[in-house]
Amino acid sequence: MKKLSLLLLNILFTIYGWAQGCVAIRNVAGVSPDLLFENIQPGDKLIFNVTNRYFEASSTFRGDKYFTDTLVTNRIYSLNISALRLLNNGWSVGFSVPIAANSRNNGADHKGPGTLPRYTTHAFGLGDIRFTVYKWFLNPAVNKKGNIQGGLGIKLPTGDFRYQDYFTRNDSTKVLAPVDQAIQLGDGGTGITAELSAFYSLGQKINLFMQGFYLINPREQNGVSNLKGRNPNSAQIANNTTVMSVPDQYSIRGGANYQFRKIVLTGSLRYEKLPVEDLIGGNKGFRRAASITSAEAGITYRMKSTFAFVNMGVPFKRDIKQNIQNDFTPAGFADWVITFGVQFKL
Repeated sequence: MKKLSLLLLNILFTIYGWAQGCVAIRNVAGVSPDLLFENIQPGDKLIFNVTNRYFEASSTFRGDKYFTDTLVTNRIYSLNISALRLLNNGWSVGFSVPIAANSRNNGADHKGPGTLPRYTTHAFGLGDIRFTVYKWFLNPAVNKKGNIQGGLGIKLPTGDFRYQDYFTRNDSTKVLAPVDQAIQLGDGGTGITAELSAFYSLGQKINLFMQGFYLINPREQNGVSNLKGRNPNSAQIANNTTVMSVPDQYSIRGGANYQFRKIVLTGSLRYEKLPVEDLIGGNKGFRRAASITSAEAGITYRMKSTFAFVNMGVPFKRDIKQNIQNDFTPAGFADWVITFGVQFKL
């Protein structure tokens, strides 16, 4: 009974950190509704989670080819505080609040391409809050060997998508302007989230799981300048890349775990993408359309009513689309992503 709760805890990594090392793909915080599936006792009402995620994106790619320009480093840290309210008949409601501390270090944003020294811009504050309603498709009281769950939610534009910092032009001049899209706290759009997750037990120790997530952002552009205080050139005006877009994104993850007493080991693959075209709305504005495939490994330790977990993702295939949406510029990807935290019942 308790073993599947450990399996389902590991599914939560899909929700806590969608962006596994590409700053083109934004982090969307949330809470997995299937936490403690078989550890929930009569009278349990609330599951609380605190999750940390960090990566440094300094590996530059053009298309799927590694580009030796390492003069840009994006550091992305997020703290996700999430709660899950358990209801009757397989229903539950999730609420999550992300707080981010991001920075971008380079020279091109300041004095121009290929220039030194490098300077750092920062963004700190509340991210985009998310509410989600979940439902198990099969009766949880009967189907303990496997189940499927759907989720439908809303992402609110609570993160500051106009965050500004100073850009250095020369030794005596600085310009206050919106920071790069990679480190903005939000995207400026009210989004619709759709989720589908499933698990199946092969025996006493081995379990399979999968989960998919899609964020629909109907808003086309958020009106925030992408130029870092500079005037637009003719190509940026023609390509509609003078302001930032509000793109969709999606992720698919699947894997297995092995459970041994209070410890569970997890291995999985994750594919995530920020597409060139959105499902709803237009596609104008600056966007770094990209995809990334990662291998992940995790370990979870179970106590009486608390789980402690750590998860490491290692991207092995990265691709940034070279098109007019991003002015044919490269993008930064991480070589590793770490996620860790605790989850407990209140």
